[in-house]
Amino acid sequence: MSRNTDDIEPGPGSAAEEAGAEGAYSPADAEAAGAGSVEQELVELQAKWLRARADLENVRRTLRQEADTARRYGAAPVLAGLLEVLDNLQRAVAAPPAGIDPTFLHGLQLIEQQFRTVLESHGVSPVPAARGQPLDPNLHRALMEQPSDEVPPGTILLTAVPGYRLHDRLLREAQVIVARAPRAGGG
Repeated sequence: MSRNTDDIEPGPGSAAEEAGAEGAYSPADAEAAGAGSVEQELVELQAKWLRARADLENVRRTLRQEADTARRYGAAPVLAGLLEVLDNLQRAVAAPPAGIDPTFLHGLQLIEQQFRTVLESHGVSPVPAARGQPLDPNLHRALMEQPSDEVPPGTILLTAVPGYRLHDRLLREAQVIVARAPRAGGG
């Protein structure tokens, strides 16, 4: 007893019955829905890839900037320490002991000049702090005020300790004495 498959009628809940129902999901609908979701997923993945690429470029730029900053300013603590050595050398040259051999003093002056040249080659330059120059609190530290009629009040009368920059950053501020107007009556 064999049955012909053409004689079989679809039962309730079969795929053929559901396909005939209103609003049924056909294979064409499945392909269209699948293609739309694949395209949408592709667009989302491309957007994520572009964001990740932009983030990576931002990280690279930040790292380049940090490396450049480290190259330019990483030696600042060492250079600041060397400025104190230079200060002492300059004090020794400015006030040599009595009876010092002039050749020895000239040698110290040459060493001082070489010291400054090496600092300059590494981007260290003096902060302007000339007599009569206006006090700039960004570059100068006023140690005290002193009455003077030689320069206008509020200007530099004397530089006690020179200041220096490393490239465009302040390495050490100049320590200065600032002029103030003499008091009436001579004091």
